[in-house]
Amino acid sequence: MAATYHVRSCSLPARPHSDSLSHIQQLLNKLPTDTTGSLSFLSELYDSLSHLFNNSPASLLLPHHSFVTHLLDLSLVHLDLCSKLRDITCRIKDCLRDLRSAFRRRRHGGDSTIQSHVKAFIRSRRLIHKDLAKLLSLLKQTEHSSSESTHPLITLLRQVCSQTCLSFRTVLLSLSSPVQKPMPSKWALVTKLMIKNVTNTNAQFQTNEFQMMDEGLQSLSLAKEIKKEQIKSLITALDNVDVAVEELEESLETLYRRMIQARVSILNTLSMHV
Repeated sequence: MAATYHVRSCSLPARPHSDSLSHIQQLLNKLPTDTTGSLSFLSELYDSLSHLFNNSPASLLLPHHSFVTHLLDLSLVHLDLCSKLRDITCRIKDCLRDLRSAFRRRRHGGDSTIQSHVKAFIRSRRLIHKDLAKLLSLLKQTEHSSSESTHPLITLLRQVCSQTCLSFRTVLLSLSSPVQKPMPSKWALVTKLMIKNVTNTNAQFQTNEFQMMDEGLQSLSLAKEIKKEQIKSLITALDNVDVAVEELEESLETLYRRMIQARVSILNTLSMHV
């Protein structure tokens, strides 16, 4: 008679994959401040999150269902922000293309034609700044976590959310260099001092490709006579901005895909216990 054996299964506590947790924590200890580096870092962070949930027990998230639901809602806001930022980079590229074409056609028109195109570009930049301000306001609403749990996983996910907000804020502010409106010359020195003071006290006004371009265009739009050196300098500034925007667009595209993958990994983990 065959012997019958009864095997009792041993259910171990659900724990996140230690290697993935460790790698994410190491990433969080590196905080790049430049725009492109910040987005590349964030993409790697979300890629690691996907691996974390793909390699962890399905019951990992159940005790924290409320926070995870909040996290999923938050991910939709962040995806929307990323998508709108990509749209803004496309708008900037279109404006740059039109302005560069105007510079190439300069020999067919006078200085007034060039200044007309420059002023149109500045108006477009101001409209973009309004959209960036709206995104900054939306981002500010997502900066507060709804959980006070001290669980290591929840602590780590809160840090990821904070880093996401920080990276998006870095991008938004890098695109938001101040574009001044024309004003009487007697105010020029006062304005210059005010901008210098703001630059010294606010990170968003640090000199970058966009600010250098805006300042050059503003100067050209008010010039009584356009010199070849001005055009040459502006073409260089436009080229630098074009490169920066292209890199930003590629980084946002990669980040968008990684964020979707992380969201899908979380949803798949939750669905295993539905």
